[in-house]
Formats: sequence, structure tokens, C-alpha cells
Amino acid sequence: MKGTITLILLFSTLLGHGIGQSIVINELMSDNSSTLPDEDGDWSDWIELYNSSEVSINLNGYHLSDDRESLDKWTLPDIDLQPKSFLIIIASGKDSKNIDELHANFKIASNGEAIYLSSPSTMIDSTASVSLKSDQVYQRFPDGGDDWGMSILSSPEMPNIKSSKLSFSHQAGFYASDFTLSIESDTEDEIYYTLNGDIPTSESLLLVNPIPLSDQSHRENFFSEFRSSATQEELSFHAWQSPSTKLHKAVVLRCASFDGGLRTSPIHTKTYFIDPEISSRYSMPIISLVTEGNNFFDAEKGIYVPGDNLDSSNPGWSGNYFMTGDEWERNIHIEYFEQNGTLGFSQGAGVRIHGGKTRQAAQKSLRLYARSEYGDKNFDYPLFPQKDVTQYKRFLLRTTMGAWGKETIIKDVLAQEIVHDMDVETQDYQPVIVYLNGEYWGIHTLRDRLDEHYIEYSHSIDKDSVEFFEWGNSDYGEIISFVENSDLSLDANYQEVITQIDIENFIDYMIAELFFSNYDWPSNNLKYWREIPDGKWRWIFYDIDGGFRSKEFNMLEHATLNDPNVSMWPNPPYSTLLFRSLLESETFKQQFLNRYAYLLNNDFNPETTLRKLSEIKAMYRPEIQGHSDRWHFPNSVENWENDVQSDLGNYLNDRPCFVRQNIVSFFDLDDFGYECDTTTLTDVDEILLFANPNNGAFTLWNNYANLDQVNVSVYNMSGQLIYDQDEFTFSKNEKVSIDLQQVVAGIYTVSIKAPDYRYQIKMQVIE
Repeated sequence: MKGTITLILLFSTLLGHGIGQSIVINELMSDNSSTLPDEDGDWSDWIELYNSSEVSINLNGYHLSDDRESLDKWTLPDIDLQPKSFLIIIASGKDSKNIDELHANFKIASNGEAIYLSSPSTMIDSTASVSLKSDQVYQRFPDGGDDWGMSILSSPEMPNIKSSKLSFSHQAGFYASDFTLSIESDTEDEIYYTLNGDIPTSESLLLVNPIPLSDQSHRENFFSEFRSSATQEELSFHAWQSPSTKLHKAVVLRCASFDGGLRTSPIHTKTYFIDPEISSRYSMPIISLVTEGNNFFDAEKGIYVPGDNLDSSNPGWSGNYFMTGDEWERNIHIEYFEQNGTLGFSQGAGVRIHGGKTRQAAQKSLRLYARSEYGDKNFDYPLFPQKDVTQYKRFLLRTTMGAWGKETIIKDVLAQEIVHDMDVETQDYQPVIVYLNGEYWGIHTLRDRLDEHYIEYSHSIDKDSVEFFEWGNSDYGEIISFVENSDLSLDANYQEVITQIDIENFIDYMIAELFFSNYDWPSNNLKYWREIPDGKWRWIFYDIDGGFRSKEFNMLEHATLNDPNVSMWPNPPYSTLLFRSLLESETFKQQFLNRYAYLLNNDFNPETTLRKLSEIKAMYRPEIQGHSDRWHFPNSVENWENDVQSDLGNYLNDRPCFVRQNIVSFFDLDDFGYECDTTTLTDVDEILLFANPNNGAFTLWNNYANLDQVNVSVYNMSGQLIYDQDEFTFSKNEKVSIDLQQVVAGIYTVSIKAPDYRYQIKMQVIE
């Protein structure tokens, strides 16, 4: 009898242990972006349990944990799990045992964390530690089986579906000749594909045989024929024109496997550049952007076109490309190829139009976002050769059309490079060639996105400890209030101000803006930051598209103007207050002048700046012709080189001497710590036009010679004559004012003609 009882107890123990083993962790998701919302609307991690037995099992006393040393971290409630059934536990940390929705008291680390299931007496099941992307799951196949794998096919409270792995005979990259592409699914699911950038569905092209791929440059242009701006007469930046040639093209393949209409693999996106000369065609890396055409060009939702949001009464500031916010972010796939064709990275991302008024230009600046919902949380690649950073959250593809005046396209890059070693934050750069949905999209410049993430990787300060602003804030406002109501000639007041701002940074920032004559400042293009709670404010030097205004221009007067009639732009009193007030301090003034003299002798020395101009010009020069064919901007290589020399080279050569003159005059000095070589000065512009930009009212100043029978004509970008002043005498040093305030904003050519004399000036009219 005693032996019988012992046998029954042993059988019961084994039976209980066997039933316990029937409860397993079947599936988990550690980065839930859009799969399963909880009752609060949150997208939390989740774990799925599965009862593989033929009987119902009560889970009272079972535990889940993310810590092997604490297996009883969260205890399941008294609940029966039916045979062949599933149970979802939300790993949200909310710790709720409401049977309608169970919440564990822990979360799952998306970069890898094991999960443990145990009973009071033993550990029943566990998972490996795996890093999962957004909405990706780690699951058993079949349900309750021993085969674990990561999948894009989540199936909460449903049978798991095995995902398909695709293999390709050729990877994305450069190919000198045609080839045939084979694609296979390890589960033999059907494969569907597209060649136009669209996301593949089970209604797309069915792969039956290998795909013959060939050089596509013979094809007619397609995406580049979508008008990406209003007309030139309505704009101040360069408007869209149809490309002058058939553009170079690449094959853009997107594919996925499907089973019964259900996608069973990730969407694969691959760009193939097939061209006998592709290995030597470009002197820059290539970025291939692939997205559904409607995301960029649809009248209702396309972010790159005027579309439904163009207001005919205000075309310069309206259009789909002026729309902002999350609802105007589109999904895109980006592939980065080094110049030799090596694939640097390939991933999904979000894209928005970037910038202010430059959004109206034909070629747009783009802002790229790495987000888990698109696949990867970061761009893990060294985007800029100048720095050691290998992880980015965002970056920009900056347009070539942002600069005011001439078509140099490198103005901002050059200014940033010249001040790179000064005590200011700057944007690094990498020129790239962009293809959009397989069509050549021209030169862009890859740039840092200036935000909290930039400060984090530039200064090793956690982004959550950074205050970053583009305009005013309460703390900065307190400084302004103190400055406005204090006499900074008193050293005690000056010392109070510099406890809150990084004065060395502020001086370098001001000098940089002044040297480059950035007219679109200081009420615009202002960014500053500090480490909280009590770090000093620092300023960021960026967007010098309005710079290189005039080598003679006295920016000290511009940056200290205190005119109540200037209420908005470019230098109303509030924007000049801090600098004006600091100059009341003799300590600040001397530090400012000493630093400016040092920089003129070193960083701004023409020998240094012209060398950097030459280096940057050489980087862009090989690609100008193709870019001009695509955008008609610049309109020729020859004109580009002339603009670079006249607008940038002459400026850098002559600006230090004029700065010296301006400083001596402004501060009423007998001497200054910089002497320039006036024998190297280039000729002063024969006829000066100012202001430029203007609202249609401007002045011509004759620096050339006495001229008779002068005719002044003004033409718009279409060559239409809009103003003509008949013969008059224009003496040397004379000024003539012209008022055309009735004209629309845009670029105009002012032509001055006399017997044996011709001179033209580009003029920008702004609203």
C-alpha cells in the first residue's frame, strides 16, 4: 500500500512537470511601434505564452522575468490557458493583473534581453537575448516548437508564420555591363517586384524568370519632368526647368515574397548602376533615394511639388513643399555608395522638405530621419570624413540653390570650412550625387542637422541635458532684460552677463557673421544652446547663403543698428541689443578687437581662405556640367567658375582690408592690429548696386568713370524688359536711385550701357 501511494505521488509530480513544460514563451516584441496598442493607446513591448498541450492549464503561481537572478519578478494571476491557445502579457512596466489586459512590471530592452518563464519549483522556459528592430518579433516555429527566429510577421494570439529569406545573385552597386538578376525565396514563396520605386504588393510584377537588367540612360526622363516649383516670374530663387538632356539613370528594384497575399519577407530595396563608365563617372559618393512616386509628386500628398497647397496670390511662400510637421514626413529608402561603388549603408528612413524660403526653389533641401518605425533607429555610418562620429539620428541633403545672388553653390560650405577651427559650432559637409527613384538628381551637400542630437555627439552631452533654441526663451530673455536695463560699461554688470554666456564663443560667432557680411542676420538664422541646468549659452554659425554680400559693406553698422523703423528683418533693435550693449564694456571691446585682428592675420588671411576656396572648388568642379544639365543652375561651367571667382575669390582677397577700414572708422581708432596689403586688391566693382537684395527700390553708384548717354534697363529671368531709363549723364561717384517697388519678388538683371561700355548686375527683389 505504501509503495502504491509513493508511485501515485511520483506519477502526479511527473504529470505536473509535463504539463508545466507545455506552457512556453512563443513570441515576443521589444520595439512595438505600430503592431499592438494597449488599452491606454501606448505601444508597449509584449510577450506571448502558448499552451501546446491538449488540456487547460491554470497559470496561478507562474512567473515572468527579465532577470535570471530574480525569476519571480512578476507573477501571473489565477487564469486558465486553454489548450492550443495564446496569452498576451504587455511588458509595459504598468504591473496590472486585470484579466482583460495583463501588464508585467518590466519592459524588454530592444537591444537584447532574455525572458524567463518559471513555476514555483523550476524554470520552465527562456529565450535568447536578441536585438530587434521596430515591429520585428522573435518567435517559435511552429508554435511551441524548437525553431526560433526573427520575423517581420508578428502574430499576437495567432499561429506563427515562418518568414521567407530572399537571396540575390547580384547585390546593389556598380556594374559595367548588363546582367540577369536571380532572386530566390528559401520557403519558395512567390516574389513580387517593382522597378519604379513603389512598395511591392501581391498585385505587382510576379517574378517568373530572372530579370534582365541593363543601362537605363536611353529611357525618357520621368520623375524629373514633374514641375517642382512655381514659375520664375513668381519666385526669387531658381525655378524648375525641364532637364536639357536625358539624365543618367539606375535600376531601382523593390521586392518581397508573399504567401496567399500575405507578405512573408522584408521589403528589399536595391539600386543597380549599370553603365560602362560608372566606376569613373562621379567624383563624389552617391546617395540613392527610393520612395513611392506619390510621396514626392502627387498633387495632394507629394512633398516636392507646388500641389494643392499652392496659393496663386502668394506663390513664393506656398505649395506642398512649405507644409511641415509629422503629417508631411514620408517614408523613403536610402542607400549610400562610396565613390568606388561600395555600399556604405542601406535602410528605411523618414524624409521631409527642409529649409525656409529655399523650399520654393526647384531643387529642395531634404531632412532625413532614422526612426525605429522605418527599421533602424540610427544611421550607423561615418557620414563626414572630418569627424569620428559614426552614429546619427538625422542629417540633411542641402540644395545647391539656397545662396543669394550668383550661382556659386558653395558659399555656405566655404564659410563653414573657413571658421571650422574657431570657437563656434559649425556644420560639416560632404558633397554627394543624389539619384531619386533611379534618376540623376544632381549635387547635394550632406550636412549635419543642427539640433540636440548634434550637440550630443559634438560635445558628449546627453541630448536630454541640452536646451536648444532658434529664437527666444525665458532664460535667454532674462539675460536680454538685464542687458537692456543695465549699464555694461560698469564692469560688475559686464561680469554678470558673462556668467551666463560663453564670451569667447560669442566673440568668435559675431566676428564670423561680420566678416562674411551675412545680411540675412541677426534677426534670422539664429541658433544657440546650453547645457542645463546652469551651462553658458553658446551660438552656432550656420546658413551663410545671405553672406559675401559686399566686400566693402560695414557689418559693424548693420549689427549695431538701433532703428525702431526696422521691425522685423534683417536687424531690428532687439536683434542687435546684446552686441550693442556689450560694446559699452571696454573689456569686451578690447577682447573683440584683439580677437578680430588675430583672425584677420590667420584664419581670414587671404592665403589661407583662398587655398580653402581652391580645395572646395576642386571637389565640386567635376560635377558641375551634369548638375547644370539637370537643373540649369549654374547655367554653365564657365559661368560657375566666373561666379566663384567674382563672388567668392575677390571677396576673400579684399575683405580683410575693408574690414580694417570699417573697424578703424567705426571705433575711431588711430591704429589696429592688422595691416593689409592694398597692392593685392582686386578692382572695386565698377558700378555698385545697393541694397541687394531689396524690395524693388535700389541705388546705383558709379565707381568707374564719367559716362555719357547712359541707358539703364532691368530684365526679369525670362528676358522681359520691365524698366528702361533713356540716355543720361552718370558721373563718377554719382548715385542714381530707382524705384521699382511694383515688381514681384525674383531675380533680375540690371544692365548699364553707354557708348563703348557695358555692365550687368544681378539683383534680387524680395517681399
